[in-house]
Amino acid sequence: MIKLKKRDLILFTGLIWLWAGILLLFRAYSWLPLLNGKEMLAGFFAAILIAFIKIKLIFKKLTEGNIKRISGIKDDKVSILKFHLPKDQIFIIIMIVGGSLLRKSNIISKVYLMPVYAGIGSAMLYSAGLYVSYFLKSTEKIKKE
Repeated sequence: MIKLKKRDLILFTGLIWLWAGILLLFRAYSWLPLLNGKEMLAGFFAAILIAFIKIKLIFKKLTEGNIKRISGIKDDKVSILKFHLPKDQIFIIIMIVGGSLLRKSNIISKVYLMPVYAGIGSAMLYSAGLYVSYFLKSTEKIKKE
């Protein structure tokens, strides 16, 4: 099992969130040609609203909790699988599978999926920024000591 220093695990987690956020935003962007002008405008505002709600209600608290939990682990090196609690890992898997099934089926139009993907992707970029910001601040702190 790959183990990282706690600080590096926080950076690793941020990079994973960054990658996933970019992936979702790229997917949303690829659907833009399917939308007319009004749908695009409505989708843009819906994506902002979804991002704000996801950040405020879920991602900010989840990210800060993960940073605090990882920082508090007593071991110097931590398994890369410990960047989320097991219950959060299960939730992430359900979200990935659910998103893939919705995307591949025609149950929900891409007109409606685009803002959801863009909103969640944007919220993930915000969380990635929190992880990376913590990593950079802890790096500066170490340099000053």
